[in-house]
Amino acid sequence: MTTALQARPAQAPRRLAQVSGLVALGLALAACAPATVQTEATGWLAAASPKRLEVDQARYRHSIYFATDSAEIGTDEQDRLLAFLQAANVGDSDTVRLEGHADERADDLYNLELASRRAQAVADLLRHHGLAAPQIQPLSYGERLPATADRTPAAWQRNRRVELLLERYVVTTPACPDWSRASGVDFSNQPHSNLGCASQTNLGLMVAEPRDLVSGRKLAPADGVHQAQGVTRYREGKVTDLQKERVQ
Repeated sequence: MTTALQARPAQAPRRLAQVSGLVALGLALAACAPATVQTEATGWLAAASPKRLEVDQARYRHSIYFATDSAEIGTDEQDRLLAFLQAANVGDSDTVRLEGHADERADDLYNLELASRRAQAVADLLRHHGLAAPQIQPLSYGERLPATADRTPAAWQRNRRVELLLERYVVTTPACPDWSRASGVDFSNQPHSNLGCASQTNLGLMVAEPRDLVSGRKLAPADGVHQAQGVTRYREGKVTDLQKERVQ
């Protein structure tokens, strides 16, 4: 019993030496660690991709003008409207708002009704040329929002109109490839400059509706018509060409 009690103190210097060695090794490793390493509050290295997609809302305007007391679209105005739709490449996911207007030479109720018929005439023309109905929003403002406040025949001509407002979301891919940092051994464990280029670029080119990158939407049954249109565009060769990556 006495021998056992006297043998325990003999092990203390050995353990103390082991602990001292571990502390010294830890201090040496800490001294060798680079000072540029940035850590989060959790202690983990920030390794998130610096590449991001930019999603912006684009708006395009086009005016359709009418004759006095008329809601019929003239031939010249139809040609101008169709040229605008072709240049803007209007798609099913775009939103089209039609704002009907009239000049001041009538009472307010008559002008509201006339402006409504003008907006509806433009909506019917858009549907006739294949634009999806749910994306068209006809509105009537009558004489309340004139394009010009002058009281001349030229001003009245400018006020007898339908303002077509086209809204869509546009996605911009990051500047890739990014070889600004040389590849190789990096003891600071920082992400490479090209990290995330492939995934973010592919996502931006493949997403059907850029609006979904801003805010999600409720899941619904599959749109068979929309999917069939995508297959048809692929078969007819009406697809967007991918940008060729230039590697230096």
